[in-house]
Amino acid sequence: MNRRHFVLGISNFGLIMLSGTTAESSTAGTVFNITWRDLNIGYSKVNITRNGSQIVARTEVLIKVNILGIDLFDYKLNSKEIWRNKALFSLDSEVFTAGKREFSSVKRKSQNSFEIFGSGFKGIFSGNPGTTSYFTPHFLERDVWISTQNGKPLNVEVKKVGPQSINTPNGTIEAMKWSITGDLQLNLFYDNNDEWVGSDFRAGGSKAQFVLHKKVGMINQIWAST
Repeated sequence: MNRRHFVLGISNFGLIMLSGTTAESSTAGTVFNITWRDLNIGYSKVNITRNGSQIVARTEVLIKVNILGIDLFDYKLNSKEIWRNKALFSLDSEVFTAGKREFSSVKRKSQNSFEIFGSGFKGIFSGNPGTTSYFTPHFLERDVWISTQNGKPLNVEVKKVGPQSINTPNGTIEAMKWSITGDLQLNLFYDNNDEWVGSDFRAGGSKAQFVLHKKVGMINQIWAST
């Protein structure tokens, strides 16, 4: 299950159950099951909260691969991101893979300048990056994403592939497929509301998938309103 940049996302607090128009316009969450070689190996969640022009994204991932009683792989990520006017303001994350710790700490120093202190990169970065914990469609317009695993700026190329049906436990979703290549390689799927509803990538020689389990609220609607 090794890969250069494991791309996953989840929240520490589970999905926030919403009620009322105000709450629905400011909070949303998504849960994915993670599958690999027909095994359910973990889950991924993301919670988004908006307050004015600021968005807080809390993510977490937990993966365990056990075959015939043998532990082959484990992965845990926790991350908190703050965005202001759709631009990254700060990122703090911690990852454990087979007991090895990695981390990323990103602070905005000026409008387009960031100080990064991570296990894979330390220095100054200039630009308007996305990140790799979750994938608002706004990131598809950006050519650098900062790894939440180790802080490394990743150069990516984004290509719209075309319509594709994806299967979930709750039925089939008609989605648009996007291909991400470069320092990061995966496919992303968005529904007719531009909501992220799935992804897949190669891991350990086989395809790993994010399969949509549950959504509460509309994450992209929250992003669009900031």
